[in-house]
Amino acid sequence: MPELVQWALLVAIGLATAGAIAWPLLRERPSGSASLDTQAEAEARALRHRVALEGLLDVEADRRAGSLDDASYRRERAEAEERAAETLTQPVESAAPPPPAAVAPAKGRRTATWLGAGLAAALLVGFALPAPAGLAERTVVNQGLADALAREATRQATIKRLLNELAANPQDAKVLSDLADAYLAASSAEDLKRAAVSLQVLLAVDPTNRSAYQRLITAYISAADWPDALAATDSYAGIAGSSAPDIPFFRGLIAFRQGDNATAMGYFDRFLQLAPKDDRAAMVTSLRAEAAGSLPGASASPGA
Repeated sequence: MPELVQWALLVAIGLATAGAIAWPLLRERPSGSASLDTQAEAEARALRHRVALEGLLDVEADRRAGSLDDASYRRERAEAEERAAETLTQPVESAAPPPPAAVAPAKGRRTATWLGAGLAAALLVGFALPAPAGLAERTVVNQGLADALAREATRQATIKRLLNELAANPQDAKVLSDLADAYLAASSAEDLKRAAVSLQVLLAVDPTNRSAYQRLITAYISAADWPDALAATDSYAGIAGSSAPDIPFFRGLIAFRQGDNATAMGYFDRFLQLAPKDDRAAMVTSLRAEAAGSLPGASASPGA
């Protein structure tokens, strides 16, 4: 159920909106229209009187010019004077249509009341209804992105903490190992390079660390750095021995990724011979079948 504050806010919004709608309906018609009409009438009467006086002046000008005899002059002067006198008292007949009748206050109040009630009902119904399903679906879809951003923020914070610890003790093998793992958690080229550097420093501190060699070779393979991957595998072979299953596994994987399927199958067979029950045996068997082209849909050069 919505909280009381939310309901109060809803009511306040509804009242404010209803007031904004009702105000133009409830206010009275301006009373200044009568004064405007009177002023316009006075201006029109003054204009007509001025025209009549100009007509009287024209009669006098014609008399002085000799274009009127005495009888015509007296007649036209009398007519001009009469017109001038009439314009002082004659009201102006307005040609404009009468103004529309003002809306009755009672009708305006009824209209405002119905509008306010309808608006309040619509707001209440919209507030009480559950959120549309589309909004919930978008929230679920975006949750994956939010989780990914949160994981990345945690990883960056971990990297920053480990770098600070490493600055205090550059020979800390555990910090170097954890830092390499934090970089390997991402797959960008920069992160793979930083992971490789961390593992190389770790091997300088602990030259017999097999896990460091395994992760270093894996990082080089992920970055498609075949020369360094082969060199690291050779160095690892000097520590683990050529009969260790890791050596044919990595060499076979490198050959397979480079498209050398014949060489890859030889190393895969060697690995399966040395460690048939290894956890990686199923994967190696699948890779060998793909290299041999015996998998459905496999290409002639699947490792390329």
